[in-house]
Amino acid sequence: MVYLKGTYAGILLLLLLLSISPVPLQAAGNDSLRFSGVLNVTGSERYNYKVVVGQEGTKWLGYSVLDESGPNETKSSVTVQFSKEKGGMMLTEKTLLSTKSSEQNFCFVNAAMKMHDLKVLKGYFVGRDKQNKICGNGSIRLNIPANAVVFMKPDGSKDTNATKVVTSFISQDFTVGSAQVAIELWDGGENDHDSLSVSLNGETVAAPFEITSEKHRILLNLKKGQNVVRIKAINEGTKPPNSARISIIDGGAHYAVVSYLKSGQEAKVKLKLKE
Repeated sequence: MVYLKGTYAGILLLLLLLSISPVPLQAAGNDSLRFSGVLNVTGSERYNYKVVVGQEGTKWLGYSVLDESGPNETKSSVTVQFSKEKGGMMLTEKTLLSTKSSEQNFCFVNAAMKMHDLKVLKGYFVGRDKQNKICGNGSIRLNIPANAVVFMKPDGSKDTNATKVVTSFISQDFTVGSAQVAIELWDGGENDHDSLSVSLNGETVAAPFEITSEKHRILLNLKKGQNVVRIKAINEGTKPPNSARISIIDGGAHYAVVSYLKSGQEAKVKLKLKE
C-alpha cells in the first residue's frame, strides 16, 4: 500500500504490462517466496518494500510491507501471479492488515514487472483507493529470491486466458485464421459514458458510439497479411480514463483485451491473417 501525503497530479496511465495472467503452478514444498526492494512514488517519496507469498493450490497469497521499521510501516494482503510466457510477475494488494501511519489516504498497489538477468524484477505500478479510483503511480524494483526464478523463467509455455492491455503506446498483435472476425467492445465497470470509434486499415468501421455494459459487436473483413485496428477515445466519460473491455472473436478462439486511453488517444491492435 502506498502512503500518500496528498493526491498525485499528472497521473500517467502506464497500465501497464498487465498482459500477465495466472498460470497453473507447482511449488516444491511449502517454501515461501520473499521479495525485497523499493517503490518509487511519482511526485512523492521512495519506500522500501517487501513481499512474502506462499502457494495455496494454484494461487500465491501473502502480504506486503511498505516502509518496514519506519514511521509509516504498512502491511497489506497481496495476491501474486507469475508468467513464464512474459517472464514476469503481477502483484495486487487487496486489504489493509496494519499500519503505523496516521494518514488516511492510502493506495493499494497494482504492479506489473518483468524479470531482468534472473535477479531483479522491474516494472511500474498504479495505486487505487478503496473506491477503485487511480490515486498514484510510480516504478517498482524487487530482488528475486533464488527459489522464485523457476516460476518466471521462460520455457516456451504459453499463458492461458490472458487479458492483453492496449494504450496509446502499447499495442498488441494476434494471428487469426478467419478472413472475417468479430470485435466486441463494452464497459466492464460502471457506465460512465465513455465513447469510442473504431477503424480498420485506415477506414472507419464504427463511428463514435458510447460503450455500455451491453456488448457492441463489429464485423471486420481482413485482408491478407497485416491488418491494423485503431480504437480511438472520443472522451473520458465521467470517470477517466476511457476504458473498454474488448473481445476479438476468430471462430472458436477468443482474445481478451482491455484499453486505457485519454481523450483523443488511439490504441492499436494488429491482426495478421494467416496465408
